[in-house]
Amino acid sequence: MTLSKTCFAISIVCIASLANAKDPNPLQGSWEWVNIKNSCVEVYTFGIENTAYISSGEEKSDAKYTIADKPTPNGFYQVSLEILDDKGGKDCGESVENNTGEVYKKFVMFHPAGNHYVSCDKEDTSTCVGPFRRLE
Repeated sequence: MTLSKTCFAISIVCIASLANAKDPNPLQGSWEWVNIKNSCVEVYTFGIENTAYISSGEEKSDAKYTIADKPTPNGFYQVSLEILDDKGGKDCGESVENNTGEVYKKFVMFHPAGNHYVSCDKEDTSTCVGPFRRLE
């Protein structure tokens, strides 16, 4: 095989590998939302191992999450968040309920720049909370 054919073959293998690679997780990192009703701050930190830490007012929680590899045709990523340990305190919704074991299914849409997102109950922007702002 000549050098040019070898380079071409290697290029095809690299392109095929990239095409099959999982897109990077756009949710990874720390995000902040401020409840305009009471100026309460929530911070969500999404880790690389599908772990999450949530701070909502006085409430602190450990969680795990999954996010779809790709957005839906409407541009939403499906996200599932399970609260593993709600450590208590009043949250930004002014609730002191223990949410340990609760699972939340959301649809998340990112701003094209990747520095904001909204979290929606349905694949529809009329049911959204946000924007959440990237802290990094």
